[in-house]
Amino acid sequence: MSRPSERQMLIADYASGTIDAESLQRLESALRSDAHFRRNFVEYMNVDSAISDVAAISDSEFDAMSSEHLASANSVVMRQSSLKTTSLMIAIAAAALLIVGLFWFKSVTGSGASAATIPLEVVSLDSVQWVDFDSDIKTGDWIALNRIQLTSGAIQVRLESGIALDLSGPMDATFESPMRLRIARGRVNADIGESGHGFTIVTDHGEIVDLGTRFGVDVKGDEASLAVFDGKVKVKSDGNASARGPLNVLEGEGVRLRKGQQPRRLSAVWLSQEKLGLSASDTSSIVVDVSDNADTDGFHRFYGIIAGGMRDGTIAYTTHASTPRRDVVWQAAKGEDFPSELINADVVCPFHIDRREQSLTISLQLAGPADIYVMQDQRRKPSAWLKENFRKTELKLRSGPWRPVSPLAHGIEPDSEGGIYVPYSVWTRRVDAAGIVELGPPQADGDRANNAMFGIAVKRTTGNQ
Repeated sequence: MSRPSERQMLIADYASGTIDAESLQRLESALRSDAHFRRNFVEYMNVDSAISDVAAISDSEFDAMSSEHLASANSVVMRQSSLKTTSLMIAIAAAALLIVGLFWFKSVTGSGASAATIPLEVVSLDSVQWVDFDSDIKTGDWIALNRIQLTSGAIQVRLESGIALDLSGPMDATFESPMRLRIARGRVNADIGESGHGFTIVTDHGEIVDLGTRFGVDVKGDEASLAVFDGKVKVKSDGNASARGPLNVLEGEGVRLRKGQQPRRLSAVWLSQEKLGLSASDTSSIVVDVSDNADTDGFHRFYGIIAGGMRDGTIAYTTHASTPRRDVVWQAAKGEDFPSELINADVVCPFHIDRREQSLTISLQLAGPADIYVMQDQRRKPSAWLKENFRKTELKLRSGPWRPVSPLAHGIEPDSEGGIYVPYSVWTRRVDAAGIVELGPPQADGDRANNAMFGIAVKRTTGNQ
């Protein structure tokens, strides 16, 4: 075997965990500047991880898997995200390691290669401040990390499996494997994709296991918050392990996790405007919290809050399997401009499934004086609480596009492009101080129409307008 090059030795030291700080800096520089080198590095780490996984299998497990999968060994792709081993794949992986060894010299005697050191593609950066890491990276770079520590800012990375993670500081997270990320603190929005099924976020308060979804987790203080935006996840925690087993959390639902306690409903979730996901609460927002009088036993739906988000194209309702598509948004009335009075108001996204409730009370906790706006389906008879406490304005909006098969689309003529939009009148009420304001049920007494749930927006005032 020919003598290894300097770069080969850098990879060998990195994989064995013996690389020093200066050598790591040279390795990172080479990965940033050389695409071919990055590809070889990723290939090496994938194969090395696969061989490490195979080495950990007991003889009985090996025999069982070989018998089960020998006849169907059609794929030879080894990924860190899952181990679907057949005797044929093991032989190919071993041969691959030998071939790769011609390019990447590594002594296997006593090697301690860690599967937790993960190659990551940097998708985007936003004012990132690292802890003890070279921050001279840019979009498109590949980096290899075990621990991610941010004092501030945000970074989006993509794993080899296709899993996309938006990480926001302050953040302290560690990869336990390509399929397990432990978060001590910080916020992550995860878009798992088809190939990342089973990806797990680990916290001190419980584990969140992907079941094919997009979700967000925020760990701070003595609890972790979870919100699901698409699909569902499984929550494992000490609090529900003995009584009810793992909890399935669905699209449009959120829970709070605390060590040793049962998961509790997360009634309000701060959403980002650009891409549906968890956002930090905005101190400039007039809305502090949203709650209701629903029985919380087994009920986990959340109200979405988008700080200053009211404008053309903002989502109207919190998504859920039984609510409209997430592209049902607020729009200007046909032929009109979006009302300037509403622009940049905080948006509160209720549950469309509540449109026929007759005992619902929604409570808005406000930080100061504000104008509250309720968007009412024009076809619906206004409830008594709306007529008594709010004033009908001349403003108009619409929401859509709705599915043609939706019951509430009945009687609405599609526009020239085939879109179905529900028309709304806008009602308003001014409150002069911080406090809690209650909104009543969407359905008036005796009104059984299958019309749209009302919408909510709140805009700060100076209190003397």
